[in-house]
Amino acid sequence: MTVDDGRPQEAQPGTYHVMRRAWTGQHVIRLELPMEPRIERRFNQAAAIHRGPLVYSLKIAERWQPLAPLASQAGRQDILDHPDFEVQPTAPWNYGLEIDERSVASAVTFEERPVGEVPFSPEGAPVVAKVRGRRLPAWGLEKGAAAAPPASPVASAEPAETLTLILYGCTNLRITEFPTLATKTP
Repeated sequence: MTVDDGRPQEAQPGTYHVMRRAWTGQHVIRLELPMEPRIERRFNQAAAIHRGPLVYSLKIAERWQPLAPLASQAGRQDILDHPDFEVQPTAPWNYGLEIDERSVASAVTFEERPVGEVPFSPEGAPVVAKVRGRRLPAWGLEKGAAAAPPASPVASAEPAETLTLILYGCTNLRITEFPTLATKTP
């Protein structure tokens, strides 16, 4: 942290940092919070990518389809004015990550963007993470939703792709827990 381009002061994690001085006029306090990416293991040893307090999910292209409300038969205009929607993916979502848990920072890159018009939306996400992955065609749907992730490590002969992950809170559809690929893939 610095005050008015002064000498950097290091704050200790888990403590309070006190700055005692006579405060007059305007000052600029710059606080940098280092946030290294890390993996949190979940069900079936799936990997969730975190950075600081934030967790990242796959950005999934989607289609919104209004549902024909049953109330239309009863003539209820209040429900017709505010229909329910079904949201379906229009792009693949079933990926395994190519990531070494010992060097997460070298496998995931982050890009900060201006906050969009709708900040908590896929298009308005202010931070994007990029990571390599491969499709897992055998990982499919179960009861209309993504099945549990296959147990890691998994193998895939599919070509490697760069995946875009966005903040969990900016997603409508999300895959947050990914199987990890075996270290040697075809």
